[in-house]
Amino acid sequence: MSVWRRKAIACLPHLKTELESKDVSIYEVFSELLAETIAAHKSGDDVKLKACYEFAEWCLQQKEKKLWNAAGVSFYEHLGDQKETMLVMPQWVRRELYEQIKGLIALRIGEGEMKVVDRLYGII
Repeated sequence: MSVWRRKAIACLPHLKTELESKDVSIYEVFSELLAETIAAHKSGDDVKLKACYEFAEWCLQQKEKKLWNAAGVSFYEHLGDQKETMLVMPQWVRRELYEQIKGLIALRIGEGEMKVVDRLYGII
């Protein structure tokens, strides 16, 4: 079993059977991870949030394109879609990482909302 799959199972243990299937792609994992992250923000589940954000960051830092690309386009670029994630990004996404993914987020949200996020990070 691949390292990313083991890490995904550790993050989402209730989906172990599904995640063990070779038919499940990393993109599908990130789709589920995003939904879990939004739900965890709504419920205030910091333990789940820590696991989700750590998995996403680990994938983004990997050399294998399918991992960092999936993290970028199936998770990070969608953080601006929901107020629950957008307004707390500095708490969960390090500034250095935000600067790395900022262009992806900008593709989905307007200039005004990008300014809001930049202000949260103390950029403007």
